[in-house]
Amino acid sequence: MKKIWYNYEDIHRAIQQLAEKIQKSGHSFDAMIAIGGGGFIPARILRSFLNIPVYTVTLSYYDINDCPTNCPQKIQWTNGFDEKMKDKKLLIVDEVDDSRATLEYCIRELQHEGFQQLGVAVLHEKRKPKKGVLPADLPFYSAIQVDDWWINYPWDALDIDEHYENVAAQTTSEA
Repeated sequence: MKKIWYNYEDIHRAIQQLAEKIQKSGHSFDAMIAIGGGGFIPARILRSFLNIPVYTVTLSYYDINDCPTNCPQKIQWTNGFDEKMKDKKLLIVDEVDDSRATLEYCIRELQHEGFQQLGVAVLHEKRKPKKGVLPADLPFYSAIQVDDWWINYPWDALDIDEHYENVAAQTTSEA
């Protein structure tokens, strides 16, 4: 599988463009729900542009061995969300729309709990058939569309210098 590396600067610029898409869409949101762990950093950066609070849920589509499971599992959920949040417009944020299974699960579970005014924003949307299905009328925004490549984010790097060497090497090879 082809791999691609991103640096923080490119991600910041992409999220700024994502915020502009959202702002120009005519939809407004009262708060974000970041899907952890991948959605935490994009949601935090997006908060700078949209100026709305960030709440979190944590779902895992992978088991302890990093193998996909049949269905995402709740690790941390909406316990403690204010009841008034159910009347608010919430933007669900994740880093990548891959199989779409996690997004579908999160939306279905939130709707089941009474959260009805939802939208989705992702940093990367993979161009590939999706396992999950989103409601047709759901506002959906992506910053970058990519083929089905393995995406290496700087916040996942154990060695940030090596990560940036890969970013530089990929830029050089594309020139």
